[in-house]
Amino acid sequence: MKILLLKLDSNSGSDNKRISTSKIFINGTFLALIIALPALVSTVLFHYVVKSNLIITISAGVITLFVAMGFAYKISKRLSM
Repeated sequence: MKILLLKLDSNSGSDNKRISTSKIFINGTFLALIIALPALVSTVLFHYVVKSNLIITISAGVITLFVAMGFAYKISKRLSM
């Protein structure tokens, strides 16, 4: 099985760092889970357990998404090194 290799930075000519497409897909999936799962859990908890209003449930989900995106940004910087 042949794995395609991509350059991390196309501007650097002498830099030979390469990353496989499977590693990109794995890291992308990992980051998507970090972003999506907390928002889903908080939305389900607010809607079914707390039984709050729909506006409050949506607001909690959106706030959780923004917080999770902040964490995913920090994690993506570490994964790209």
